[in-house]
Amino acid sequence: MTPQTAPAQTYSSQYDANAKTMKGYLDGVREGKSELMRASFHPAATFFGHYSGGVMDGELQKLFDWVDKNGPAPGVQSRFASVQIFGKIAYVQLELEGLSGPLAGTNVSMSDVFTLMLTPNGWTIVQKAFHWHM
Repeated sequence: MTPQTAPAQTYSSQYDANAKTMKGYLDGVREGKSELMRASFHPAATFFGHYSGGVMDGELQKLFDWVDKNGPAPGVQSRFASVQIFGKIAYVQLELEGLSGPLAGTNVSMSDVFTLMLTPNGWTIVQKAFHWHM
């Protein structure tokens, strides 16, 4: 008898799994509710970025607090500019347009770069870097 092996993961199935993780992040931004995005992030994830107030960095809780205080951004549009998968790590470049809210202001555009890692529980964001277009 030959041992059975699991079928190889295809690029498209891994792409779809990454997109599902990113959807959790986007749902949180769109709804202004960090609880919708928390499961997409590894507990030890980091983030850094440039925005109109300077540099935001460090603890993920700062990002979650910002999303909650900014509130819903129903008009935000998103596009994956690049998705690269290298075995058990991935890189996603996300472009946002039309971000709004009390903290964001109106019609903000951002470029986000995410690093994801495949874990036993699926793909998870381990790092986020962003640039707020002024």
